[in-house]
Amino acid sequence: MLDIRPYRTADLCAVYDICVRTADAGSDARGQYSTDDLMGDLFAGPYVHLEPELAFVLDDGEAVGYVVGTADTAGFVKRYRDEWIPLLGDKYPVPPPPPRTPEQDMVALHHRPERMIVPELAAIRPTCTSTCSRSIRAGATAGS
Repeated sequence: MLDIRPYRTADLCAVYDICVRTADAGSDARGQYSTDDLMGDLFAGPYVHLEPELAFVLDDGEAVGYVVGTADTAGFVKRYRDEWIPLLGDKYPVPPPPPRTPEQDMVALHHRPERMIVPELAAIRPTCTSTCSRSIRAGATAGS
């Protein structure tokens, strides 16, 4: 039976695995970058670390999906810059200016969290959410 429950720190590896397995437009991105952690470090880890109360897992005996978000995008961006980037330290050095490799483009996103603030949307929708799921048994994926 599928159950949606709050995220637990024990879910971190599963969330990262789901993230990378759905990071290529819903398909598997494993092996596309020098580390499979990159997708999780960009798109899941900051949310479960900075706002775990807004992270949920789809569980059927194991984590098969997740949803993460923030109630305050501007506040999240500030915490990302002040807390998440230093936490990862030198794992992802600032990339050179363009032209860059696809991996360097992804790492550039990490160093520019302000990209998450879209002024045109901030007035009407100040939150950000991300969902990913993977049916490991069936091999199907879905993500947005």
